[in-house]
Amino acid sequence: MQAVGLGLIGADGRMGTALRRHLEGVQDIAIYATLEKGESVEAFIGLKPEVVVDLSLGPAVDAHAAQIVSAGLPYIVGATGYSEDTLNKLRSLAEQHATPVLVVPNFSLGANLLIRFAAQAASLMDSPVITERHHAGKADAPSGTARFTAMRIAEGRQAGDRMPGRGPSPGQYRESIAGVLGGTEHDVYLHSLRGSGYLAEQEVRFCLPGETLCIEHRSIDRQCFMPGIVYAIRNIGRVQGFAYGLDTLLELQ
Repeated sequence: MQAVGLGLIGADGRMGTALRRHLEGVQDIAIYATLEKGESVEAFIGLKPEVVVDLSLGPAVDAHAAQIVSAGLPYIVGATGYSEDTLNKLRSLAEQHATPVLVVPNFSLGANLLIRFAAQAASLMDSPVITERHHAGKADAPSGTARFTAMRIAEGRQAGDRMPGRGPSPGQYRESIAGVLGGTEHDVYLHSLRGSGYLAEQEVRFCLPGETLCIEHRSIDRQCFMPGIVYAIRNIGRVQGFAYGLDTLLELQ
């Protein structure tokens, strides 16, 4: 079996290092090229990787995505700290060049199951609140996973819009301490915690009169993200244009 030639951006970062170690035991994927800050994107593309995985930061994605996608290289973005504008640019690039682009906020299977369950619960329950906890070196707050979860919850709410009693909405309370209720995304409250005792954790809470539901996921080692990255590499060819979320790719089966 010929190995897929991988181009890895951010190979020296925490996730990139974990992926390089993981791939030592994977026979059908081999790293052909790496790209770090300050290195030539043209030289990276010239090594002709068959698939690119980007584990860098949002500003770096803005800097080199156009060259990668326009070169026809299937592009998997697992970077952190990107903006909505970046997503729109990637969507446009994928359509313009007919190149698969997959943006994955979280590669963990368990985290994606949490997101799926939260979307289902949102069609029936009220007052969703997301709390995410990450290590102190996390570059952005809230996390991309939390924002993505809020988007899926909003979609679930729309699917259940005939249910009575949608519950309180952001903006109806007065905060005596600014920010105590958290920020909001898609009318969902989000809270971020940072500390050395966390890697990546998220919980989503819902309410109905007389009851609460809490869905929680904890990542205790970056190894939990590796099978999802490998799955994305092996299946990126099934993506048509732009796709957002590993759950999207799983649903294409």
